Parts: sequence; C-alpha cells; structure tokens
Amino acid sequence: MTALDLSTISQLSFPAFISKNGIIFSTNDAFRSIINDAEEQPVEEIFDSIEEHETFTINQYKDTRMLFITDQKDQFVYYIGKENTHFSDLEKQVTELEKLNRELDSIIDNSYDGIYITDNKGITLKTNTAIERLTGIPKEYYIGKNVDRLVNRGILKDSVTKKVLKQRRTVSVVQNNFEGKETLITGSPIFNNKGDIEKVITNIRDLSELNRLISELNSVQKKNAEYEKELELLKGYSNSGIIIESETMKELYETATRIANFDATVLILGETGVGKDVLARFIYSKSKRASTGDFIKVNCGAIPQDLIESELFGYEGGAFTGANRNGKPGMFEMADNGVLFLDEVGELPLKTQVKLLQVIQDNTIQRIGATKLKKVNVRIIAATNRNLLHMVKEQEFREDLFYRLNVIPLSIPPLRERRDDILPLIQFFLNRTNLKYNLDKHLKADLKNSLYELDWKGNVREMANLIERMVLTTSKRAISHDHLPADYQKERADPHIHSLKEAVEITERNVLENAYLKCKSTYEISRVLNTSQPTIVRKLKKYQIGQS
Repeated sequence: MTALDLSTISQLSFPAFISKNGIIFSTNDAFRSIINDAEEQPVEEIFDSIEEHETFTINQYKDTRMLFITDQKDQFVYYIGKENTHFSDLEKQVTELEKLNRELDSIIDNSYDGIYITDNKGITLKTNTAIERLTGIPKEYYIGKNVDRLVNRGILKDSVTKKVLKQRRTVSVVQNNFEGKETLITGSPIFNNKGDIEKVITNIRDLSELNRLISELNSVQKKNAEYEKELELLKGYSNSGIIIESETMKELYETATRIANFDATVLILGETGVGKDVLARFIYSKSKRASTGDFIKVNCGAIPQDLIESELFGYEGGAFTGANRNGKPGMFEMADNGVLFLDEVGELPLKTQVKLLQVIQDNTIQRIGATKLKKVNVRIIAATNRNLLHMVKEQEFREDLFYRLNVIPLSIPPLRERRDDILPLIQFFLNRTNLKYNLDKHLKADLKNSLYELDWKGNVREMANLIERMVLTTSKRAISHDHLPADYQKERADPHIHSLKEAVEITERNVLENAYLKCKSTYEISRVLNTSQPTIVRKLKKYQIGQS
C-alpha cells in the first residue's frame, strides 16, 4: 500500500478514496459515479452506515453496499473497494434462515411427544419442553450430557441412542421411566452423504395416557350398553377390532369410505388374519345399502363344491333328491339390496365362476331347477389371500371374472408392515378380554416390547388369540415376557436372522416368483434374468414355483 498515491487511486476501475483525519481527501472516477461531491466531507456523514473491522469496512450508501479494504499510512487512510449487491442477497438469506430456524425450533418445542437429539457420540444437542412433562427434569439439564451419564444416574433406564449407533437402524423399545410412566421410545439415525451417522433423533411417546383413555372408554361402554351400540353405528367399526394408528391403514379406510356408496365390485387382498372381513363390513356399514339390505357372508372355501351352487343361487322345490319341497333362496336373494361378501373367492370351482360372472354382468340369477331368471340388486365384495393373477395364468381362475372382481382392489398390509398399530391393538384386545371375563390384568413393559417386535404371521387374528390365551392362563395380575408361550419366546430371541445360504435362497425365490408371474415362458424368464433356460427350469422345480 506504500506505493499507492493519488494518481494510482484515480486509475483504479473500482470505487476508491483516501481520507485524511476522517475527512474524504480524494476520490476516483468509479467512486464519484456512485457518490459525487464527497470530497472534503466527513466519511461518517457520506455513508448511511459503516461496519468497521480491522482490515476492512462494509459501508452502506442508500441501496448500495460496498466492501472496502483499508490501510493506514501516516494520517491518510486508503479505501479500495467494490460495489456488491450480493451482501443484500446474503442478508435476505440469513434472515430467511433465521426465520426458518425459529419456526423449526417452535415446532420441535411444541411437539406433544418428547424429542431428544444427540450427536454420533451420544452427546445431547437438543430436547424439547415435552421431555420435562415426561421425566420431570428441565430440558436444559440434558444439553451437553452424554446418554451414558444419564443412564448411570438413573434418569434413563436404557439408552435407545446407543442401540441406534450400534445397529445403524431405527430402534423402538417400550419401557417405564423413573416416574413410572410407560413410554414408547423410537430412535432413528441421521446419515451424512458418506453413510456415517451424524445424529440420532429420539421420539418419546407417553403410552400411559393412551392406555388411560382406552380404559376410560371401556368403562363407559361397560356402564352403558345402549350408548355403546350408538357409538358403534357412528364409528362404523368400533367393536370390530379396527384400531387405526398407521398412515397406511388410515389411507386404506379413507379410501373405503370414499367408495362405500359406489356399487362397483371390490376385491380385498391380504394375508390370513389381517381383517378382510372387518373391512368388508366397514364398507357395508358406511354405505346406503346398510339401511336397505343385509350383509351376507359366504366362505367359498368352507362349502363343499357340490353344494356351493345351491347355496349361492338357491333351488326350486324338488330340484334334486333331498331338496326342500318348497325350495330355498340362495345367498344372492338373501343379499338383495344389500352386500354379498364372497370370502376366499379363489376357492370357487370353475363351473360356479361362470355363473357368478353372469350374475355380475346381468344382475340376474337362476335357481337350480328353475326355468326363469330373477333380477337381483346386490353389491359384491370379494376377498382372498391367494394370488388370483397367478391362478389365472394357471387356468385355475377365469380371467374375465378376475377383471370383473378387480374393479376396486384394496390391499390390507400384514401387521408386521404397520407396526404403529401393534401396541394400540394389544391394549384393545387386553381390555376386551378383561371385560369379557370380568378380569383386571395388565401387560408389563417387557412383554409389550416383545410383542411389538414379533412378526405376527397370523396377523390380527393371531394377536387376539394370543392375548386372550395369556390373560386366561396366567395366574398373576401383571403379565410379563416370561409368560409368553415357548414358541413365541424362541421367535423373540432370534428375530429376522438367517444364514447366508438361507438369505440367498429367500431372495432367489422372490425374484423367480416375481418373474414367473410377469413372464409367459421359461425362455422369457431366462432372457429377463440373464441366465440359461435349463437353469430357470431347475430353479423353478427346486422352489416348486408354478407346480400345482
């Protein structure tokens, strides 16, 4: 800067000026194009604001921001700068970021559930006000403390954060905190772009309040049976074992509500025990047909094949040996102006499928032995746990009937894929069993934790039976993990673990099954999977895919 003089300053293409004793001494053309007549004026009077730093200043002149590098030589101060509108953009961005941070902080702090955030060392970074309600300890106490210290001091019984860091996945546990409140604690990892865990966010939900509300609801229902019936009509499914907590089931039942009053055929898909019957009854209860006709259920797999036709369509008097001389109406006639629920529709014989297709197309039936057709007004809801599309390919189910039934498909996910429903369902079945047998039993936190992690291959039906079984066979009022049947304890002790060979075979089977359903021949499968046709034939035989 010692080489700078008046002639050098004047030749610069960006704003520059020299001050002497705080008075502007000389300016260049670039500076004068922005601020004219500034010479012999005090610096602080020319600019609206000046932010002074050790080696630079940021000056505001009207809407113009300028950054000046400064250097002092004797009584002269040299200012060499640049006009930059980027400062204004940065300020706006900073303002927006500060606003966003305030909003996020407010959202976190006003969450009803406790929120607990740590870094990848287990050091607490942030909590919210709800944690004070759940633990009785001010939220500021947690900041900067390691979760190990909190466990050692008895403030936490177990560290979900440590489990998340060790297992690198979301972990949920049910436990009582030191105030005796039952909580569901879920920890989730936050990964950076390198795949390393940066933070762990833990959500703490107070289950004791939920349990209290459910108990109060059951108490009201027990005292007033008539009110309970009215509540069932309003809810449509309150006594049917439908507990909706997961987003998947909420969306499913919202869809069912929307289509309830449209007479299009519904096909409900799902594993055994997921509640296909319950969903069908819910659709009926929400429809206008609930006031004009009955809900008639037919289990197509439970009726002998030689009787299924007469059960569905009825028969005239004397139509066959042993027939009622006055004849008998079939299920279609009984469901007139209502809903006919064909459960396990995949078990229907091909011959009966033809007649069912005719009913759907023409809305007419013909009793066995009758000569005239009869008009019926029936909405059909069908359900199955089988893959009907695969059955169509195997010519075990009529393709035209499949598409007639599959107008509105509703797929109910298995319980293991909607774990948010598990704990509320457990409490529901416990309360129902206590009410049924006039008992007052409860489940300990360790048992709820075990039940939460089960796969529930039999889904909701399996859960209801297991809860009733444990309530009736356990002598103690408090039922714990030790009261689980031996086969469930074995499953809990070793969940989701397969040998490498088993895991490869499971994946291979799934890929082959998917390809078999989508491809028309083994040659097409071999081309899609990039392997030989003999290999495909051998693998299909190994896994018994496509074999009747």
